[in-house]
Amino acid sequence: MTRHYLDHAATTWPKPPGVIEAVVDYQSMCGAPASRGLYTSGLDANQIVLETRRAVRDYFHIPSVDDIAFCSNGTHALNEAIFGLAYGKGRKPIHVVTTSIEHNSVLRPLELAASRGWLEWNAVECSSSGLVDPDDVLKAIQSTTRVLIISHVSNVTGAVQNLLALSQIAKSRELIFMVDASQSAGYLPIDVRSQGIDILATAGHKGLCGMLGSGILYVRSGLQREMAPMCIGGTGESSDRIDGDFPWQSSVESGNQNVPALASLLAGLRWKASSVAPPFEAWNDQILATIRDRENLMLVGIDSKSVNDRLPVFSLIPKKSSSLLQTPQEMAMFLDSANRIECRAGFHCAGKIHDSLGTRQHGGTLRLSLGCTTTQLDVDAACQGLVMLDKMMDA
Repeated sequence: MTRHYLDHAATTWPKPPGVIEAVVDYQSMCGAPASRGLYTSGLDANQIVLETRRAVRDYFHIPSVDDIAFCSNGTHALNEAIFGLAYGKGRKPIHVVTTSIEHNSVLRPLELAASRGWLEWNAVECSSSGLVDPDDVLKAIQSTTRVLIISHVSNVTGAVQNLLALSQIAKSRELIFMVDASQSAGYLPIDVRSQGIDILATAGHKGLCGMLGSGILYVRSGLQREMAPMCIGGTGESSDRIDGDFPWQSSVESGNQNVPALASLLAGLRWKASSVAPPFEAWNDQILATIRDRENLMLVGIDSKSVNDRLPVFSLIPKKSSSLLQTPQEMAMFLDSANRIECRAGFHCAGKIHDSLGTRQHGGTLRLSLGCTTTQLDVDAACQGLVMLDKMMDA
């Protein structure tokens, strides 16, 4: 039976042509660390890192490659940003406004920093469709608020937030505007300058098509000096010193960089630049129509095919109790065993949104998510699987 991978919100698979080959080429032909030696293969590794920075700069319209730091994943990037600000220049406790749609990579660092007295924070609730009202964000801002953190797209509902309206609110209140683009990067256009983004964090292994082990952190140049270093070690520069004010980028990237993952990210970005985007709106329409016709399945989120409203992430819960399939986990196991549809069940590392959506009592949701290498066969199989699941829940 053919495998149908529909968990692209976690990581993209299969990787596009050239991505795995880039890793193999680096490991077999180069293998040297970056920023550690002036011999030929070391310089080749440096070039891979530099070319990847340039590709990321161009993709997100970032002013300079010096504003980009590579991380191991989106969680690493978000932690560097949150703790760097919380424990940064002046070290006075700050107030942060965020939302209930956020991933635990935002919520847990905020809670940990608050427990240490570094900051205070509150989360604005989203609607039952997964959207955050900018007016509610505006009301949550206090006189001590310094940072607004927003996930561009929910990893549970796929709902696309009004980034421009939120950016305008941040600028009107002179707040640092931080965006988690782990779900939107590679799916939606992002321009840090025109969208007023001060800090952008994202995984490199999802919509950008790189390998696991790649993440990106952009910090506006004027803000970098305020970020406290959360990690410092070997940087390949000033190695005779153990103290001093080390550059922001060097601090975030301390230790040997994951050059194989960066080579894959570069290949993924190049593939995206030369390929045609999948027909996500048509696939949204097909899957949503299938869900609407089911007696036992309910969509969580926005019933819209437009990628301006939602990305191809579909969360489902049962409409009524079933004697056979009572939890999202059981539903996911059925889809895998019956139709080789690989999807995710549970709370999806998003600790607060399920109260807003009313899905906590169900144990979270069943989630199917599409990506850049999804095929029509995968979508057809998903729809067939949902029909089979619906019938099984009647048993």
